Order: sequence, then structure tokens, then C-alpha cells
Amino acid sequence: MVTTSSKDVILGIAGKELRSFLGNPTGYVFLTLFIALCAGAAFWPREFFDRNLADLATLNRQMPVILMLFVPAITMTLWADERRAGTDELLLTLPVRDTEVVLGKFLGAVGVLSIGLAFSLANVAVLAYLGEPDVGLMFSTFLGYWLMGTLFVAVGMIGSLLTTNVTVAFVLGVLGCAAFALAQSVAIGGGVIGVALLAGLASLGWLVAFGSGIHAGYAALVGAFVGVVLWLGDVVPGFTGLFGAFDAPSHFASFGEGVLRLGDVVFFAGGTAVALYLCGLLLSRRHW
Repeated sequence: MVTTSSKDVILGIAGKELRSFLGNPTGYVFLTLFIALCAGAAFWPREFFDRNLADLATLNRQMPVILMLFVPAITMTLWADERRAGTDELLLTLPVRDTEVVLGKFLGAVGVLSIGLAFSLANVAVLAYLGEPDVGLMFSTFLGYWLMGTLFVAVGMIGSLLTTNVTVAFVLGVLGCAAFALAQSVAIGGGVIGVALLAGLASLGWLVAFGSGIHAGYAALVGAFVGVVLWLGDVVPGFTGLFGAFDAPSHFASFGEGVLRLGDVVFFAGGTAVALYLCGLLLSRRHW
């Protein structure tokens, strides 16, 4: 249960992260690029005019890749920058829970994401000028963008926790998000997700079994090795297809059609919750 003081702590950290991003000129550069990419993906293809429909179908196909690049630019500084500057030690010595810190940083990053999506509503204004877009369709489409973005935020936070280098954090975030964004778009997508999940489960199992993260990295390597053997050795038929079910665009497709399916909502919300839980575990290792 989140108490009033916990809410204050979470909102305080979220506000700090939001101000930090918006107080940096680089943040506005990323927001501008995001808005420009969304507009270009929506209206630049000739297909948009050939279809003669007031929807964002052309943008829907490119949004997973756009978010895959934009979201890690938000999350790369959440942990890596603080660890590089040493301010994370001060944060961890304060009388706050790890959960509060994780949720605060998550909400701050989601706030930046929400601002970017709010500005991209200009695309809907263009549609309204050119035709008569369906309000329900636009709502479900942007809800899908937001849910997919929150999943990528949680994944990007894990990448930022693993390093003190902002550039490396960005690369790790892109790779993590790419596993979900391209799971079925490229032949190896599902296999990469499977290997990563087995590595994560092995590391998590070590933490639960021994209560120490000292050798959890070795457990992750073992899990990754097992995953590679199962995948490339064709020990488990359909290994790639099995983990291809984690393909974010497939779960987003119904939102782009104006349909809200419980299973797709659960996929994004559940994936976000699991990633945030892993962030909490990684952060707790700093106390051991």
C-alpha cells in the first residue's frame, strides 16, 4: 500500500526527473525529433494519400521503431548519469524505499513520454483538417502508443541501471526495446528475446535462491548459453516462434484498429510491471 508520504516521495522524484529532462536543451532536441519523425511517418508516405482515409495507419507501422529510439534517449540518464556523478549513493542513503525510487524515476520518464505524445496530437489536428478522423480510433491508437512506450521505458531503465556510461545505457536500452519492437519483424527477434529472458530468469533464480547478487551475472551467462543452445541447436522446435509472442507491434495492432483487447492491455501492463520489478531487484543489489 502506498502511503501519503510514499506518494510525496514518488512524486518528488518524478518531478525532479521531469525537470532535469526539460531543463536540458538536449531534451528539447529529442522531443523535436520525436514529433518530426511522427509527422513524417504519418504523412510523408504516398500511401497515406492513396488510401484516402483519416487514420494513422502509416504511422502505426513505424511507431514501434520510433519509440525504440526515442524512449532510451529519455531513460539513459535516469540511473547512469547519477551513478557517474555519484549522486546515486546520496539517493540510496535517504530514508526512501527502493520501490519509491524506481516508481518515481519511472513516472518521471513516462511524464516526458506523455509530453511527446501530447505534442504529436498535432497529427490528429492535421487529420481533422483533411478529413473526419474517428475519435474512438484516435483514442485507442494513442493509448496503444502510450502503453507500448511505458513498456519501453521500464526496459530502458534496466539498461540504464547496468552501466555508468550514458551512451552505453542508450545502446542497451535500444537493444532491449528492439527485442520487443522487432520480435517478428526480423528472423532472429524471437530467438534473441528467448535468450534474454532465460538469462534474466537464471539471474533472478540465483538472487532468490542465494539472496546475493555477487555471482548473479555468471548465472545470467549460463542461462543465456542454455538459451542459445535451445535456439540454434533446434533442441526446442518453434523456440523462435514461442518468444515471438512478445512482439509489441502485434499486440499494438488492435489498438490501431480501434479495438481494446484485454490480452493486449495485460501484455503491456504486465511486461512493464515485470521490468520494474527487475529494476527493483537490481537496485537492491546496491545495498548488499
